[in-house]
Amino acid sequence: MYKYKKITINSLTTIFILLTIIELCIFMFSKNNIFGVYYLIANLIIIFLLVPVAHNYNKYYSPARLSKLIIIIFLGLFTSYLLKPIILNNIGYIDNSKEYIDKIFVIQIILKGIIYFILIAFTLLEFKLDKLLKQITTPTTDNKKKKNVKR
Repeated sequence: MYKYKKITINSLTTIFILLTIIELCIFMFSKNNIFGVYYLIANLIIIFLLVPVAHNYNKYYSPARLSKLIIIIFLGLFTSYLLKPIILNNIGYIDNSKEYIDKIFVIQIILKGIIYFILIAFTLLEFKLDKLLKQITTPTTDNKKKKNVKR
């Protein structure tokens, strides 16, 4: 099971980085826009959180890994689905953000959305399995034996 989890997290990280590089190339060849700047900065933060999670993945449960995955999921869902209405409704001038959003629609909404939902399933599965394994492997202590021990 460990190998499959490690392969999953490494492949998701690689796909996410490749999609972000494609979005960066599209941004560089299009005209400047404010949405692209905020979106790519958020993706850079996600990459800096996702790479250590994938690189330092070990067999055992880690609260730090779980917290990073939760931050990645919330930030990713925010940038993919909520950043567009916030930016477009609050800018007081017209820029080329709409054109950039149209160019990266498939990557932003569909492909990265799938990655985030796979990460949600992966995080829930990992948390549930590790919690179940801890319950199985934790030895139970008998309170009566503790009372009879002389000190």
